[in-house]
Amino acid sequence: MQFSTLNEFLQGIKAVSENSRIYIWGISIYGNLLGKLFHEKNISWSGYYDNFDDIEERQLNFKPVYKNIEIDTSKNAIYILAMRNYDAVKKQLLSEGVKEKNILYFDNTKILEAIEEVLTGYVVSTDLLKTFKNKHKGEACFIVGNGPSLCTQDLDIIYKAGICSFACNLIFKCYSHTLWRPDYYFFTDGVGIRKTFKDKDVLQYAAQNCKYMFSRSNGELAEYKDVVENLILFKQVFSDSEQKFDFSEDCAEKVYTGYTVTYVMLQLAAYMGFEKIYLLGMDHTFSIELDKQNNVIENQNISNHAKILGDYSMWGIPDTIKTSLAYASAKRYADSKGIKIYNATRGGRLEIFERKNFDKLF
Repeated sequence: MQFSTLNEFLQGIKAVSENSRIYIWGISIYGNLLGKLFHEKNISWSGYYDNFDDIEERQLNFKPVYKNIEIDTSKNAIYILAMRNYDAVKKQLLSEGVKEKNILYFDNTKILEAIEEVLTGYVVSTDLLKTFKNKHKGEACFIVGNGPSLCTQDLDIIYKAGICSFACNLIFKCYSHTLWRPDYYFFTDGVGIRKTFKDKDVLQYAAQNCKYMFSRSNGELAEYKDVVENLILFKQVFSDSEQKFDFSEDCAEKVYTGYTVTYVMLQLAAYMGFEKIYLLGMDHTFSIELDKQNNVIENQNISNHAKILGDYSMWGIPDTIKTSLAYASAKRYADSKGIKIYNATRGGRLEIFERKNFDKLF
């Protein structure tokens, strides 16, 4: 089935659900939103599937979450792939014997984006975001990743230099080892947010150790907008093309996804007016990743995260090919605006941006 609008999709699914078992594949942002929408529209469905080997959530939106080894291949099982890049999951389901007619996906990503508009409670911090336009015009900043090369010694140097910095995800796990704190802290991954902030004290700790905390308006942190005073919510949307990702000129209106929270941070940094952006801890290496044919590749002896952040599992399978295309788009935008993006990471394999030796920056 092909759908041109969200309403057409909902009508079609409601009709199909009368004689079929409906499953949503994917427990991240759009899977979560789709489940909430089904509840709101009284559409009957049977639960979620996902590929995470260490699924801790056995229930989401009051529905069971099944592992990929439990695939229902019966003729009346319908799978809705709640993601833009569905090819790998589609290939997986076909290999398990699921009929192609029983696999639904979204060629029109505007349908996925429209879910946020239909559901209540999702509000963009538009007015507050506008105040950040060119707030740091002409300044330099660091965007700090969570890669294995990251060390507290380098963070201490940034702290002593007093340079503004962006950081993300579980970076707060190193705070006991350094006085450095990010000015701007980002978390956008739906699964990661639910795993990390089960204890609301952890959320408060993360929020209190930055000037502002940023997340997507349709994500799991949106429900805390009235509790976390420094939380800023931006509208995140898909690019029309993933061969040449869009880069936002106006982050108060929208920010584009690029398969890494780093792409979001780059857009906000440019919007704030920074003219020199240094990347640190962006190793661009992972123990597992997708290749060009959407096969999962395992890389032996590669750590996913810095030791100073402790050991934790991946929240998905990185697509470094798509991420590299997003970084290339960021470079094109930066070059056109006279913004310099440098990679000051110690090692790694991110070569799209000009390299700078971190030790020679200070």
